[in-house]
Amino acid sequence: MNRWKMTLMLTICSLLLFLTACGGGAGDNSAAPGPAANADNLSGVVKFAVFSYPVDDGIDPVTGSNVKGMKTMLKPFLDKHPKLTVEYIEVPQDNRKAKFQSLLLSGSVDVLILDSSIDFYNQGFLMPLDDYLKRDNWKQNYYDSLWLDKERFTNATDGKVMALPGIVNTSTVMYDKQIFDDWGVAPLSDKPTAQEILEKAAKLTGINPKTGKQTYGMYYDPRSSSHMMLDYFSDGNGVQLGETDWANFGNSKLNFNTPQIKKSLQTLIDMNSSLPPGYEIGRGFENWGKVENNVAICLWCSKTDEILKNKLQDRYVVTKGVRDKNGKTSYGTAQTYTMAKDTKNPEAAWQVLKYITGAEGQKAIYDNYKYLPSWKNADWVSEKDNPYAKQLLTVVEDTKNVLFPPIMFSLIRPWMAELISRANHGQKYDLTAEMADIQEKINKWVEEQKVIDASKNKK
Repeated sequence: MNRWKMTLMLTICSLLLFLTACGGGAGDNSAAPGPAANADNLSGVVKFAVFSYPVDDGIDPVTGSNVKGMKTMLKPFLDKHPKLTVEYIEVPQDNRKAKFQSLLLSGSVDVLILDSSIDFYNQGFLMPLDDYLKRDNWKQNYYDSLWLDKERFTNATDGKVMALPGIVNTSTVMYDKQIFDDWGVAPLSDKPTAQEILEKAAKLTGINPKTGKQTYGMYYDPRSSSHMMLDYFSDGNGVQLGETDWANFGNSKLNFNTPQIKKSLQTLIDMNSSLPPGYEIGRGFENWGKVENNVAICLWCSKTDEILKNKLQDRYVVTKGVRDKNGKTSYGTAQTYTMAKDTKNPEAAWQVLKYITGAEGQKAIYDNYKYLPSWKNADWVSEKDNPYAKQLLTVVEDTKNVLFPPIMFSLIRPWMAELISRANHGQKYDLTAEMADIQEKINKWVEEQKVIDASKNKK
């Protein structure tokens, strides 16, 4: 490929990163793995793009503790394979997606830690891992529910495994038991419904009868989680946006302007009275985890560091999320570890992938960062380190996965956050007209994808 073509491809793919451009899925184009015996004699180089961990040892900026970098955490594995070298590529937080894209386009990476894998897989950049998982009898080592995540692990179109799970990422519902006691309100159920949360949040908003201070029923940040609130507060049905074709977005049938979604949006607006001033820009939640906390319920909550630091774990209680009509709750997934389809050293890349997401690798990460593992039999997790660990991992076992099309994050969620802010400040809004306008923009986006799909699938 000459320089002009490479430049053109890089430009197009960078612009269309979330639109699944640059070719079809990895599918059946990858060679089957060799015999497992090859894993005992690894050699050559594996290039590892590391994101969200330091490459070298250092100090954790959050806790101030000394922590090991990825080099040190992989050292026991490399000690067993002296002929193998791992070259580390440190990927910064800013502009990381463009960096991943560039590495994959140039074929200069073997193993990556990604935010999600679906876009890159559908572009044909990632190795389907099913044959490796079957050969090594590996898939069952992780929580079964994680494989339902079609954004990170199992491709919605061809059903192939795109990545392996690393540490668990989960958000749930937490509450301050002390505020409930002060008001004489019964604690939340272990699996509360949205209606229970709304009713109790209203009762917990006002002047606390015990302290004489203002308390608020609940908190969430619309800028980052209004899409999940739309799902939570949907009469137990979950948000229904129609059908998304993840391989060809132009074939999607997305329905946003529906009576059900309108009702959910109105619920989010009506909740304003139970939330602290400034919540729409992330304020009003500064005292969560402290003695002086004044927010009863935290929605979409994963903040436990302050609670543990102040030794208030008996006061702050973790639930299993918001129960829908199918009994499923909350949200749980895991960090995404993937393997480049064009790797020149596939067996070694697979073994690196297996190690860092396996028992030894996840234990090393837990020992340093206390991140909860996706490994089922993680007997190294201590409730002394994190008394919430067992409950949070139970949430992951029982989770449902909600998969939103990219336009949710580029158009719908920002609009919802802005709408909620306007409503909160008493500004006029016309939900019927605005939803119709959003639907038109969604329809236009789908039509635009048809052109992209045609170019992408052109032989």
